[in-house]
Amino acid sequence: MGTVEVIFQYMPLLLKGLRYTILVSIEAIIIALCIGMLLTVVRMGGNSLPSRIVKTIANVYISFVRGTPVLVQIYIIYQALAVIGPNLSSFTSGVIALSLNSGGFMAEIMRGGITAIPKGQIEAGYAIGMSKRQIWTRIILPQVFRVVMPQLTSEFINVIKVSPMLSVVAVVELTRTAQRLVNSTYITIPFYITIAIIYFIVCALLEELVKWQKRRMLAK
Repeated sequence: MGTVEVIFQYMPLLLKGLRYTILVSIEAIIIALCIGMLLTVVRMGGNSLPSRIVKTIANVYISFVRGTPVLVQIYIIYQALAVIGPNLSSFTSGVIALSLNSGGFMAEIMRGGITAIPKGQIEAGYAIGMSKRQIWTRIILPQVFRVVMPQLTSEFINVIKVSPMLSVVAVVELTRTAQRLVNSTYITIPFYITIAIIYFIVCALLEELVKWQKRRMLAK
């Protein structure tokens, strides 16, 4: 049996690995979005001592996430969860690791979106008696998501590109699946080229989505 035939024979397993890659990336990006929003709210807090302490912690967290290798963060989180004691699967640990990493980048994306909102709108909200929660839910967040949607999609692409690193903690996503097939068939380069093409197709489609979102924003 030729190499091409072997690749097609195992293609269902590779597509199953791709499904796990997309699944872990989607779950991670949703959690990361929540983390980014929380960090953004915290960093916009007042000037009281507790607020300054919390803002400092948030800034240190963001700097650590953006300034250290993702692989090191995955190892730290995976081992830390094992020491703490919860019986979490490798998949769950991988989602947590990716979401904590992406959350720091999400915070910067959200902050950039908030700076694009005219301060007069927020002041007008306070002037008509809106609470802080109402201002966030009715004025800030709807506009922020519209402005940063292309950046959020780009971050989702980055999460997909980083997800192969989860293979080091036994998450059976696309890259881990390919590694297993290489070990069982002793066919190396064709399998890795195949998954590279799969990653390229997925990311290229998402990049086209980013371009469409930007064109839509410019057209408004």
